[in-house]
Amino acid sequence: MRPHFLSFALLLAACTETNPRSPPTDRFVFPSGLVHRVPSGSTNGVLYVASANFDRCYDQGTLMAVDLDQVRGSGGESLPALGAPGAPVSTTPLKLEQLNVPEASRVLIQSYAGEMAVWDRTDGTSRIFIPARADGDFLHSIDALEPTLLTCVGAPESRNCIDGALSLTNVPWRQGDAEARGDLPRAPAPFGVDVTSEGQVWVTHVDPADSPARSLNNFLSYVVRLDAETPTLSRESFVPLETSGQAIGGSHSVDATGRYTVVSGRFSNQVLNNTGRRFLLRLLDTQNGNRIIDPGLDLAYAARDARGFALTPASATRPRRLYLAVRSPDSLVVMDAQGLDTDTPSLRLVDSLPMPDGPTQVALVPRGEGRSELVVVSCSAAGVVAIYDPDVGQVVSQIAVSEVPREQVSQPFGIAVQQQGNAARLFVSNFGDGRVSVIDLPDLSSPQLARLVAHLGARQDAQGSSTCQEVQQ
Repeated sequence: MRPHFLSFALLLAACTETNPRSPPTDRFVFPSGLVHRVPSGSTNGVLYVASANFDRCYDQGTLMAVDLDQVRGSGGESLPALGAPGAPVSTTPLKLEQLNVPEASRVLIQSYAGEMAVWDRTDGTSRIFIPARADGDFLHSIDALEPTLLTCVGAPESRNCIDGALSLTNVPWRQGDAEARGDLPRAPAPFGVDVTSEGQVWVTHVDPADSPARSLNNFLSYVVRLDAETPTLSRESFVPLETSGQAIGGSHSVDATGRYTVVSGRFSNQVLNNTGRRFLLRLLDTQNGNRIIDPGLDLAYAARDARGFALTPASATRPRRLYLAVRSPDSLVVMDAQGLDTDTPSLRLVDSLPMPDGPTQVALVPRGEGRSELVVVSCSAAGVVAIYDPDVGQVVSQIAVSEVPREQVSQPFGIAVQQQGNAARLFVSNFGDGRVSVIDLPDLSSPQLARLVAHLGARQDAQGSSTCQEVQQ
């Protein structure tokens, strides 16, 4: 049986203690979203890791800024530089359990964190955005004033970033608003996030909103838009993703880098769609009154729902592609993307490839002009990361992210990419075992040589590592 990745059934295993339960400061707990940056003077960079605290063993989750030059193993081992001659070549990955994260590099966030996005400001600082699905349905905004110095936007004196977060369901402006329809608009269970270079934040939510709340009636799904510099919400922030006759569902990931904001659709068992169709992919035309376009992917490919995706940049020499991870059947869907800067965009199915169980997130590794990007897919149920090479038309590598091949408990999820010349390093959050896997591609011309070189952090499922281990099921 497949593990139920991100299943709300884990709520039943939550601890019942009433004493304060501060999250650990020396390891991750159900890591989810990742962002990697290489600041000036750094060798390996800084990895920002959100801990989702999904079994609710602790009161909250965390965001940690991990200086990768400072992580160590029990014998003093360190992470080698990408492409360094001393990079490990053995089949045994390094165990770098000592994260050495100081207090200023940790902040508290709400539990059930999803994806993560970063906005690089003109003053050289960065602002990180993290949606979280637990109580309050918050969007956190966190400043990295220095590479590893984190402060909460809206509450700079606090280490608890809920103090300055925005709730996407408890919106105060709706109280007494005659134009609001019942409990709408709201965005329960926020999950995906993207931010444009111009400073627009876009957020998805996996549960469609019903009205009245908890009635399971009158569902609507939105994508939420707000300003990165001054994050606030208004009624206009909630852009509906439905038009007449289209299927309703939740949404997973979002890409807002162009004229069209692209959103993938996630199946919701709360909604009975009378149209007989699935919400797999939608386009929002930001230059034409927020016009919604459904390219009809569900009519060409009968998948149950969609998860993460990646859109290649425009190129004068190669067709633009959109790579979408779908479930049931577990596949990578390849689409030809045309006209994404015009009034008549086109997304056409050109291929589909079987994936290991549970394809979840998708990332691209550029290889220079004239060569297709490598497509990296985290496959949570199979416990592997798959690499698809469009130039040869097949999956060329499957890397197990645990010492035990195809160990399902690892559940790889988020992906961050570090690139240097013709080499790349992948950071993958192991949602199930509590670590971050480090995968090196020493030669992008030979992606089949990709190998697992290290684990960051201690296993959360090891004996004695979790205060709630005795009640987990």
